[in-house]
Amino acid sequence: MKTTWLSGCCFFLASALCYGADVGVVTVLDGNVRVLRAVSWYKLVEGARVQDSDVIDVADRAQVQVELVAGPIVNITGPAEALVVGAGTREGKQPGPAEIYLTHGWVKLAAKAPGVALRVRSPAGTIVAGDAIAVMHAEAEAVETFVESGSAKLIEPGKAGADGTAHDVKGGNFAIRASDRPFGTAGAAPQKFVAAMPRHFRDPLPARAAQYQVARVQLVADRPINYVEAEPWLASPYRRAFVKRLQPRLADPEFRGPVMA
Repeated sequence: MKTTWLSGCCFFLASALCYGADVGVVTVLDGNVRVLRAVSWYKLVEGARVQDSDVIDVADRAQVQVELVAGPIVNITGPAEALVVGAGTREGKQPGPAEIYLTHGWVKLAAKAPGVALRVRSPAGTIVAGDAIAVMHAEAEAVETFVESGSAKLIEPGKAGADGTAHDVKGGNFAIRASDRPFGTAGAAPQKFVAAMPRHFRDPLPARAAQYQVARVQLVADRPINYVEAEPWLASPYRRAFVKRLQPRLADPEFRGPVMA
């Protein structure tokens, strides 16, 4: 009985706490999209603020557009999952690029100078854009990107999570990096990429953040994260942060069992 009571308290306390600062707002949403904040899942809706360290889970054929406070606009189309990390001063350093870690899925981004640059990381490579419109498709072993306009960099993974070799990708060019082949580019996106790309990526990303400047949407907690959902993040480049973040869930024996195994 005490264990059940403690688990419930941890869940509702974590649900009530503000886990991070606001880094953006949801301005377009179609389909089933949820967000992991602290240790709880919420159903995401238009007008909701996105906070630093939120994990956005996008169902198949669903889409969500986030307009970041730092400037860039990002549309994520499912199936996809992404961790949002805001641009800010960390450990005494100057503010760096806004960052999204995309485990898998499709992203269209728009970043304009002189605003903050955007980094979209994936297991197979990172796209950095300071003044560009680009489309990115990421899977565990490969990342593809087409730069619609401007220019971007595709950075290969280095050792111990550091950045590796960086490659410039100009507007109109396509680039691919995969674990089983060297980095490659082409003067246009291949037909296979275009055919698989979400259709709405052919249109410009609408800027709608001004419509949500005043009203604030309160999200309703669904349930706490389970171990199956947490396990990939515990093996990600953000493992240390997630180990600390998931401490409240260790009060649940069903969650703690696989962790202690």
